[in-house]
Amino acid sequence: MKKRIRIQGLLIFVSFLLVIFFYKILLAQWQGKSLDKLFDCLGIALVLCGFLFRISARGYKEEQSSQGRNLVTHGPYTAVRNPMYFGTLLIGIGVIFTLLQLWVIFPFIIIFLLIYIPQIKKEEALLLKRFKEEYAAYSQSTPRCFPRLKGLLSLPGRLCLKLSWVKKESVSLILTIIGILAIEAWEDVQLFGRAGFLREPIELVLMILSFTVLIVLFSRQKTLS
Repeated sequence: MKKRIRIQGLLIFVSFLLVIFFYKILLAQWQGKSLDKLFDCLGIALVLCGFLFRISARGYKEEQSSQGRNLVTHGPYTAVRNPMYFGTLLIGIGVIFTLLQLWVIFPFIIIFLLIYIPQIKKEEALLLKRFKEEYAAYSQSTPRCFPRLKGLLSLPGRLCLKLSWVKKESVSLILTIIGILAIEAWEDVQLFGRAGFLREPIELVLMILSFTVLIVLFSRQKTLS
């Protein structure tokens, strides 16, 4: 099992324990349903975009560089050198928008960078050793962790998806959705009574439909060159 997968699994487990033991401090306490729905929509959108980044980046890299023999600089890698990590960051922020107090974003980003920057630097050292000038030129023209606005705007024509790629991330996608909806349902019952629980199946359907639309749209992109 790759180190980054172990790290991600540990982060999810620790985060889940923190929410359970410190839910009174961490869970969002919106005073109105409109504000709650707004942040739910923003959070869900970020989660889906994060998975879109991860799935596209992972699948593109596996097709373009078998066993890491080639340096991948196209597709999602034109916007940022580490699109999978960026996707993970978007998922985390999306979960916070949906479930937690907004101040949690700041310690989350700090912890994220403290964990992933050393891993990224280690991977970059290996890439520089293997691809030398090619990687040096790529690193100078492409941001490490956070895409520029221009890079984000150009992504719709460069991201693509395949059903086989989605299947490889399906477990983490399903578990994330189930976890979000379970905590959200419990939170809504606390804030708005049992009637708040009824909207969770609707949100589940909307999330599935939204992600299905994204898959269909990006699956129609041109075959990878």
